[in-house]
Amino acid sequence: MLDDKEKLLQKNTLFTIRRNQRQTSAYERARNFCFFLSVFLCLLLIGGIYFLSGASNIYRIAVTGDHYLKKEDIIELSGLSKNSKYLLTIPMQIENRIRKDPMIKDVKVRRLEGRLVQIEVQEKKVIGYTPENGLNVLLLEDGEKVGIGKERMYLIAYGPFIEGFDEEGKTKLCKQLAKCESKIIEQISEIHHFPQLKYQDVEVIMRDGNYIFTSVYGLEILNHYFDMESSIVTNKNHCYYFEDISGNAYTSACPWEEVPEEPAEAETEEQEASETE
Repeated sequence: MLDDKEKLLQKNTLFTIRRNQRQTSAYERARNFCFFLSVFLCLLLIGGIYFLSGASNIYRIAVTGDHYLKKEDIIELSGLSKNSKYLLTIPMQIENRIRKDPMIKDVKVRRLEGRLVQIEVQEKKVIGYTPENGLNVLLLEDGEKVGIGKERMYLIAYGPFIEGFDEEGKTKLCKQLAKCESKIIEQISEIHHFPQLKYQDVEVIMRDGNYIFTSVYGLEILNHYFDMESSIVTNKNHCYYFEDISGNAYTSACPWEEVPEEPAEAETEEQEASETE
């Protein structure tokens, strides 16, 4: 009987110990859960306060590589502002937005230290602008045409007014002028088709008042225009002529200057006879 009582006492003691262990384990689990939950909620609260504050916003947006488009226009294309969240700015997404503009050849967006976002663009070269259906259309180096709205009317200052060419002529013109430097293209005021001259049927009017006549394939010689102007002694009443095959340039009377006609043979003989009498 005593052994049975001892066994029963031992069982009760073991049961009590196990029950206490289970209670302690449940308490520790609950305490650990509350601890991690409080840490998580604190981090969530801190994160929320950070993202709601200006400390998480982009501090500065830097645009580089721009020549034609205004920095404000490029930033508008990106969809970014100083209220945009720096950590939520995804460079690839921003690049895809900017690249949709026909003026953009390539773009690279980087997130830099100090909450700085850098947008580096490469623009297509502006060849000029031409009227189509009563509107001005911008011609780009790849032959693409871009309608010019009021907000981008400033772009026409970077290229000449082009008139008198058919679609094929405009395509050739863009292809050849794309070989010229931007600073040269920006010094051209107007380009017209001049059919009166068979082999030099492109009239180029420079912003300095000089007139140049050449073929479409001679337009690349414009890259040497400033050197020519200083080396060729030219009469301001004369025009420049470029030869596309030889690459030579010279000045001569402009096509519209009147050349005195030589007297006919009969008139010459009558004058000589009267002088003899």
